[in-house]
Amino acid sequence: MISRPAKPSGFTLIELMVGLAILALLLLLGLPSFTTYLRNSEIRSTAESIVNGLRAAAAEAANRNAPVTFAITGGGGSAWTGWEITYVDEKGATKTIQGSSKKEGGANTSLTLAPTGKSSVIFTELGRVAKQGTAGDHLQQVDIASIASGAGRPLRIIIDDVSPATPGKPRGLRMCDPDPALSALTPPDPRAC
Repeated sequence: MISRPAKPSGFTLIELMVGLAILALLLLLGLPSFTTYLRNSEIRSTAESIVNGLRAAAAEAANRNAPVTFAITGGGGSAWTGWEITYVDEKGATKTIQGSSKKEGGANTSLTLAPTGKSSVIFTELGRVAKQGTAGDHLQQVDIASIASGAGRPLRIIIDDVSPATPGKPRGLRMCDPDPALSALTPPDPRAC
């Protein structure tokens, strides 16, 4: 009997090139969606970090039965560095209770603080926002967006809603979507500001 040589196993160069071309095409098509996903995740993570800090400050004020301050550090825009919760002890010294760095939430995020120039809010012994006597005397709203223009979906944190209560919209601390299209829906979208 005549023996035949064994058939070589593996891929030919053409099969390998076709496979790599398909992989490159799939990566090229999926990259914009993945980038948008990452930007949205950073915005969401930053918003949740700030909301959690605000809730922790309100709870800490109630637990200590003393005023507690929540402040965005570094100012607004992309220069913000994080947030911190502080209180003044019985000796008059300011003590930090908790803090968070911008890098923990989203390093590529930008904050717009309202009213302009205000970056802190004080919580009373009852865990409520302290009114310091004038309108716009404390941080009332934080808008979070991506540094990259047009990337990601911005979010808004409303700390102290000074407008009259709107049916279907809660007052006080909440996170919402500032997109005007959501507000125009019938029935109203619960994510809308």
